[in-house]
Amino acid sequence: MAYTITITSDSPQALAFVKEAKKLDFAKVTKIKETKIKEKDPIKTKKEVKKSMPTFEEETEEQYEAIMELSKIANRNIAHKLAKAKNLDLPFKNKVV
Repeated sequence: MAYTITITSDSPQALAFVKEAKKLDFAKVTKIKETKIKEKDPIKTKKEVKKSMPTFEEETEEQYEAIMELSKIANRNIAHKLAKAKNLDLPFKNKVV
């Protein structure tokens, strides 16, 4: 009667059990070579996946001017807050909005 026992761990206890099993005259211990699964080459995978570029709408002159005005206000407010936090006396033309 044949039995197959598979040991899936390389722990010290498992290796000690295998060592003891080899000493038995009625037991045959063979080591099975594990095959490693090859992973896909990540460089090829990145090349295979092509991401589409996002599409942007062209902004109009009015939109651009509005964006620049908001940016100017935000920058001015940040400068005021930093000047106040650092106790700097900077010459500002406009008050904080």
